[in-house]
Amino acid sequence: MICRLAMVALLVGGVCCAQTYDELSAELKAATDRAAIHRLKARVAAAAVGRLETEPLAASQKEALRAEVLAHCADVQLGAMDLWFGDSVVTWGRLLLLDGDWKGARSLLWGQAEVLQNIEKNLAANRLPVSAISPVAGCRYGLGETYRLEYEQTQRPEAAVAALKQFYNVYIKYGDGPWGPLAQEKAEQAKALVEGRGMRVRIELGEHRQTFVANKFKIGARLTAEGRHAEALDPYLDAINYFPESEKTFEALRNMGVCFLNLGRHEEALTTVEYLCERFSGNPDAPTAVLGVGRNYIDAGDAPRGERLFECYLAAFPTDPRRTDILSYFAWKAYKAEQWPEAVARFQALEAALRAAGETGPPLEKAVYIQATHPNDPQKLDRFIGEFPDSPLVPDALHRKAQALLIAGDFDGAFQTLETLGERFPEASAARTALAGLIVSAVEAERFDIAEQVLDRMLADRTSYGPDVYVATGEGLLSAGRCALAAKAFDAVPLSAKKEPVERAGLGKATALFGQERFAESLAVSEALLARYPGSGLFFDVRLLQARACVRLGRTEDALAAYAEVLALRQDYAVVLEMVPLLADAEERLAAYQRIALLADPAQPENRPFIAESILASLPLCIEQGKFALAIESCDQFADLFPRHEKLPLVTRYRKEAADALVH
Repeated sequence: MICRLAMVALLVGGVCCAQTYDELSAELKAATDRAAIHRLKARVAAAAVGRLETEPLAASQKEALRAEVLAHCADVQLGAMDLWFGDSVVTWGRLLLLDGDWKGARSLLWGQAEVLQNIEKNLAANRLPVSAISPVAGCRYGLGETYRLEYEQTQRPEAAVAALKQFYNVYIKYGDGPWGPLAQEKAEQAKALVEGRGMRVRIELGEHRQTFVANKFKIGARLTAEGRHAEALDPYLDAINYFPESEKTFEALRNMGVCFLNLGRHEEALTTVEYLCERFSGNPDAPTAVLGVGRNYIDAGDAPRGERLFECYLAAFPTDPRRTDILSYFAWKAYKAEQWPEAVARFQALEAALRAAGETGPPLEKAVYIQATHPNDPQKLDRFIGEFPDSPLVPDALHRKAQALLIAGDFDGAFQTLETLGERFPEASAARTALAGLIVSAVEAERFDIAEQVLDRMLADRTSYGPDVYVATGEGLLSAGRCALAAKAFDAVPLSAKKEPVERAGLGKATALFGQERFAESLAVSEALLARYPGSGLFFDVRLLQARACVRLGRTEDALAAYAEVLALRQDYAVVLEMVPLLADAEERLAAYQRIALLADPAQPENRPFIAESILASLPLCIEQGKFALAIESCDQFADLFPRHEKLPLVTRYRKEAADALVH
């Protein structure tokens, strides 16, 4: 008999490999090794019968293939009684069945049945997959076919019963091999025939029950592993319907979820995995299965479906050690999206899970910290500081506590907390910018009285705060629209400081004055800034502010000159639209608007508002100047680009006016 290692090689490279007749014939012609020739003759003979069974062939081709099959089978059967001997017997029987010679096929197959049984025993002894490769499967299938043909000729019910037994034998014992699915179909047909004759069919699996159960699930597993997901579903469904309580059911459901996922049948995938969660929550492999499918969805960018399975996992497996990973995923996702109520609830659940798992490190620190800071809660912050006194987050926690006390109106408590912060963590960034942060917090809470008090306290101790802090404070106040307070902060930056904070403070002060409608003072500050730093990196912003101040002061020529310098540095359609109304000549204004309408790229979303505004502004100028064709062209451009614009009715009226003027 063939040795185990050789048999494994043949199984991997031979029986399970779907090579064609032509490929196998070419391989046989090139073979020189005796064992390889022996194996290939059996396989070529089987492939030739496959052609005879399935292909429309000319008579001469059929005759040649028949002769080849007989010759190869005869050669193989002169050799060892091995796996290939068994296959050649099955192939010969198939050839006889093709001729309708069921008697000859039955005689051959029964005559060699004992030899084939011995081959199967040898396969089992070598621990090879008997149900997948044993020639007994093909032999019994062939015998079933002989009885089926006999029944068709004689209508003897005994023949139908014999066929049913043979087909079910293959289906039960060799269900995961190539003959299994064929035998299942034929067994169902034979069962219908027998029952149609008024006989009752009862299948007793007996000692083969375990093998039958395993084979049903093996078929689905094999097809899944081969990526044949659609084909795998029916065997799984059939198996689960037969054996809903089998130990293999869990694995089948898991694989079915994978199959549905790969087939894009997502609702079925989710339902299958959710059922697995519910039905098999006690299976130690169930959490891995659920998380695996969920992560597949997350990795594919389908967060809603993945998260649905994560939620199922959290509900079904309260003690699984990976629970903290999933809770952390949800918590940080809500945190990044600034969905604070959900984030806090998720971090609360994460904290509980981390404590249950004995975690004491940074993950727990952050979970407790975030619950305390959204919103800032002095009591929760004290709890955090007490439990994690050495955490690098403590300075920020103290700062946030001061902010919370400030907003609550506890001015003294806020400053005492800041003193604690400065004493314990003098080098922490939170300590260096603490008062500036309090100003921003007060402004956000619209407590401007407190913001001014805090700013006055900062200004009273300028040695503790550098120019950068005052600039950041001023810019924060400016963005909140508190121009007067912002100007006080910018004034705290000395001209002796480094260039960057002095420049930013100068622009900030000029902007704050502009915001207070002190246009002449704003212009004076900005002019002094450019005189000090003529090559300033803020030149564009400063000169644009000057242009706007000149407009408000009625200095049109100076404004136009400033706008021109700004636009020479950077093409900015918003600035052009600011400048155009200052042009005295109507034709120049029209030309400027038309340049925006024609040159700005509408494919860039940021340009579209400027194009719409420029066309709308140009239409009355076109009518006034009698440029009716241009007006019509501009109206059509607007309608094409902005078919749902609220100003479209106005544009339509302009177009009608221009068209009427052209006619008359």
